[in-house]
Amino acid sequence: MDEPLIIEDTKHYYYYYNTRFRPNSKYRLGLFTVYDQYVLYLDGLFANLFRPFLYKEENYIPRPLDRVESQVWSVENQIHEVFPLFVESLIPLIKKRDLNTIIRKGLLKGNIKDLRALCGLPPFPLSSEYNLDPLVLLAKFVLTFGPNTLTRPDDGMAMIKTLVQSMLFMRNPKTNLNYGSFFEYYSLLDQCSLSGGYSYSTALDDASRKNLVKALTSLQVGPWYSVNELFESSIIHGFFLQFSNQDILYSALTIRGQRIQLPYAEYTAYDDKGFHPTGALLRPLFERPLFSAYLYLFASLGLFDIGETKPELLLTKNDKLHPLTPYEALTHVRLTSFGAWCLNMVEERPQQKKQVFETITDTELLLVTIKGKSLERRLFLDQIGIPLGQERYRITEASFIRGCTSSSEILHRIKKFKLIIDAEPSARWLQFFQSVERRSSLFAHGEQVLLYSFPDDPEIRRMFSTDPAFKKLVIRAENNNVVVRKANQKAFQKLLMEHGYLNTL
Repeated sequence: MDEPLIIEDTKHYYYYYNTRFRPNSKYRLGLFTVYDQYVLYLDGLFANLFRPFLYKEENYIPRPLDRVESQVWSVENQIHEVFPLFVESLIPLIKKRDLNTIIRKGLLKGNIKDLRALCGLPPFPLSSEYNLDPLVLLAKFVLTFGPNTLTRPDDGMAMIKTLVQSMLFMRNPKTNLNYGSFFEYYSLLDQCSLSGGYSYSTALDDASRKNLVKALTSLQVGPWYSVNELFESSIIHGFFLQFSNQDILYSALTIRGQRIQLPYAEYTAYDDKGFHPTGALLRPLFERPLFSAYLYLFASLGLFDIGETKPELLLTKNDKLHPLTPYEALTHVRLTSFGAWCLNMVEERPQQKKQVFETITDTELLLVTIKGKSLERRLFLDQIGIPLGQERYRITEASFIRGCTSSSEILHRIKKFKLIIDAEPSARWLQFFQSVERRSSLFAHGEQVLLYSFPDDPEIRRMFSTDPAFKKLVIRAENNNVVVRKANQKAFQKLLMEHGYLNTL
């Protein structure tokens, strides 16, 4: 080109730097908006109108890949065991922490550690470094689309399909959010700082989830696909993700940072206020990350296998380099047979592998041996026992109550032991359970006391040992220390004053 696409007006003063740039009239770019010195932006409305004349949709179909060079993460073969355990473990958590708080803010690190020990769902290989965890995605999803009263499902795979169907195929799905289905806004935009004062609807446009279903059901079961290629080909076919209220992008969403380096341009935030996912940044900061977030969520449910590679560090925040979003590591995806069933692509439900296992409890020694594969039983034995090799566990009073905070939790473990380990334990085991149950209540009651220290003075020791009134108030006197019930504090102070001693504690 003889002249640049964007021309800078250097003859006049402009309060905002970018307003000095305009499209070069020679190239008839009137439909484009100048985003900055190097970037022209075409509004999505015009892009959708021109797209059919620029690309032939049939030439843009995602291509299956024979193999991928990425770190693979898959739970397809474990989800039928993992999911019921996850729901069961989530139930006591929501009694301690508000449901809406979990949906909006996720889980605490301690919650994640406890849930992982109880259900066995592993972290993502790379994105876990950027605080993306499948347990958090599952918790937000189940608490949003699940029933008001959670119970452990007898059939975890059937429950997953019901929840997925509710999210993707129901026009107005019943949710546990106070103001409707704002799941994407609160749960799948971890790259954004959300405006707590935004008072308008944050629901996703109805067509967006339909577009997502169309993109996902275009895949075959089994082969791998490039996520970038899948997303780009979907764009050619008219795919879009947007809120019903587009004002959200500018008024409620902010990506914190100082600078973004993309292949075609560099963006700098003014006054360190960050970036809004609008204009030329709509796709890299909103559409593409949300698309990947969906895939991470469905991978956590066993619908997809995913592959991750080390993400590029394109965002500068607090003078340190970071990925643009927590979802940037995702590069490849593979639809599972379970996913095809959940997405209504096939009618026949995939058969889960039959568990073959055996648990053997020693009748005299507190030992348990497990042979075969049973995730629930191994996790339970890890919880209550001490491993002795690959198959054997030793159980002690200390190991059995490890992690418990109440007598009811111990009783629950005894009940579970009889349910999944040994339905008819020997007399030695029954004696052990009685001992554990008795010990759980021995130190259940107490009262507050005050410990007073005094100097090594014979007169003070004589006072405590000879005055009958002190003997009624003092629980123990030893080594220049006396212990008094807190309820008797005022009587003790009064008695000290009668003997000429002031107490200001």
